[in-house]
Amino acid sequence: MSSMDQNRGRTNEHVHAHTGMTTCDKGHSHMHLGVTSHPIPAGLYEGQHYHDMAGLTTFDNRHFHYYRATTGPSIELESGYHTHHFRFRTSFDEGHDHGVEGFVEPTMS
Repeated sequence: MSSMDQNRGRTNEHVHAHTGMTTCDKGHSHMHLGVTSHPIPAGLYEGQHYHDMAGLTTFDNRHFHYYRATTGPSIELESGYHTHHFRFRTSFDEGHDHGVEGFVEPTMS
């Protein structure tokens, strides 16, 4: 196997998985699950970054919702890992929207 093949898919950048439940509105909730964008440098803070998040919720109660959001800056954790907080509202569909809040899965800094 060539060194090019061995390094395929590897990058110095990173992404974070995210998963969770929306708030319960109109008697139901949805799951959101996905992967963030690559890091986006936060110009105001040297060495800081954030990520974009976008996707669709699960199909529940005969509909789904779209979401597009940006995480907060990185939060350093033990052992060289970090995470990001997020909070957003889904699209307004079927007469309502849902709130979503949590943390993306930690990854190495």
